[in-house]
Amino acid sequence: MALRGLRARLRNWLLGRKAYKFFIRDWQALGDLQRAADAMATLRFSRSLVPVNLPGPSGRRLAVVAPHPDDEIMGPGGTLIRALDAGAAVRTIYLSRGRDGAAGDVLQAEAASVAARLGYEAVFLGHPLRGIALDAAAVDAFAAAVVAGRPDALFIPFLLDDHDDHRRASEMLLAACARGRLDPALEVWAYQVYTTLPGNVIVDITDVAARKADAIRGFASQAHIRDWAHWALGLNAFNCRFLAGPGARYAEAFFVLPLGEYAELARAYFAPGARVYHERNYSAG
Repeated sequence: MALRGLRARLRNWLLGRKAYKFFIRDWQALGDLQRAADAMATLRFSRSLVPVNLPGPSGRRLAVVAPHPDDEIMGPGGTLIRALDAGAAVRTIYLSRGRDGAAGDVLQAEAASVAARLGYEAVFLGHPLRGIALDAAAVDAFAAAVVAGRPDALFIPFLLDDHDDHRRASEMLLAACARGRLDPALEVWAYQVYTTLPGNVIVDITDVAARKADAIRGFASQAHIRDWAHWALGLNAFNCRFLAGPGARYAEAFFVLPLGEYAELARAYFAPGARVYHERNYSAG
């Protein structure tokens, strides 16, 4: 009986890790990205794409792409805290300053302070808010920042996350792949900040949720907008639908797949002329 149970758990783990292929196939077959987005928003994909409960990535070196300072904590913060506790080296690459002018200086200083307190490296590329460039120099600088950390896994906002800079991060990643600067076998952990995603991996962060909230509050300059810790943990509480047991209260969901396959999905989404951004100063392709 014990062997049969082990086989069943192994089978479910393998299915959960590979089921993302069905999502990609169905997405591409729709032929209409808005329908794909609407279908994803219903969470119907969870009927076949059952998230596997993992403690986090197995790699010892992690790269995190954060479009703005605080995204790395609001999104995968609990998973990163657990990885840091286990001895992983984490490098966070901030694409933009998050705010313009002096407010951006304050936010960058807060990010450096939170990084020092939790024990991860902070790299700032310095793009303006809603102005992340995709020229060759910008893409090469981004790729160099990723490669320098020799990551086993890369975290990035899922390409449908509802902020133009969050989506731009995936277009930046796609451009780096197109220039042959990144290994297509690199494991991508696409994370959520604002919106849901087709999660095939779930990480129980109940035991570190309070530390995640405390880290988010380290970005004190943003507290006047809303209670971001409440926001993030609310999304994590919603994700606990994928966990079993009354003690499981908070979880982070991820779409995990090799970079080469994530690039295929991004390539379909960022087709030239596609309307994927709200801001006029951004266009796909």
